[in-house]
Amino acid sequence: MTLTAYGPLCTEVYEITKPIGQDYPDIPYYIKHLASIGGRILEAMVGTGRLLIPLLEAGINVEGIDTSPDMLAACQKHCTDRNLNPVLYQSCVENFDIPGKFSAIVVSFGSFMLLEKRATAVAVLQAFARYLEPHGRIFIDLELPIEDFKTENIVKQSLPINCPDGSTILLQSTSRLNWLNQVNTTVIRYEKWKEGKLVATELQNLSLHWFGRDEFIMCLQKNGYKDITVCANYTDSLEPTSYKDTLCFSAVLA
Repeated sequence: MTLTAYGPLCTEVYEITKPIGQDYPDIPYYIKHLASIGGRILEAMVGTGRLLIPLLEAGINVEGIDTSPDMLAACQKHCTDRNLNPVLYQSCVENFDIPGKFSAIVVSFGSFMLLEKRATAVAVLQAFARYLEPHGRIFIDLELPIEDFKTENIVKQSLPINCPDGSTILLQSTSRLNWLNQVNTTVIRYEKWKEGKLVATELQNLSLHWFGRDEFIMCLQKNGYKDITVCANYTDSLEPTSYKDTLCFSAVLA
């Protein structure tokens, strides 16, 4: 059993806990902003299509990229089931090679935090700049992993997750904080049981690299972005006031 980022069991749990078609707060926010931009849009770290599918259904010309073949396979299936024909790419986001440029690039639901190292996050911002049209825009939202700050080195056991095939998945996790590098690393063990038998196991190494608000603004400025705005919780008129807020950044390529 090897450590993975997003393997089959992780993808299955993601599908159950974050299903397509729910009322997620980022969806109307991105439909509003991306529809007004128009042009070709890229959703980086697209996952199973949780955001991509409602964007496509809203008539937005969006494509997706992700490093996980399991996530992309799930995304493709969901799109096929809905008679959607998306353009999807499998690649790491810090060094991707795809044709053309985009009017906007989006990384939603804190996925940018999965870039464990500061150098990787910077490389991704620079890669985005290379693939943006002149004056193209990026949208990135970030959070502080506050709950994990409170439970470092505590073994946590989730409630059983029931799967459509009658099996059950159990999760056990432990978090470790690197305060100097601003990284929270969680190792998650997945066990899939069916009819009293253990049928699959998986270990996930999940690292979240967090930024402060002003710190990320300076990072954007240093890497070629301007006209930077920040709102809270996918509400344009709402200023961040709490460490619990989702920080929604928008910036234009200088």
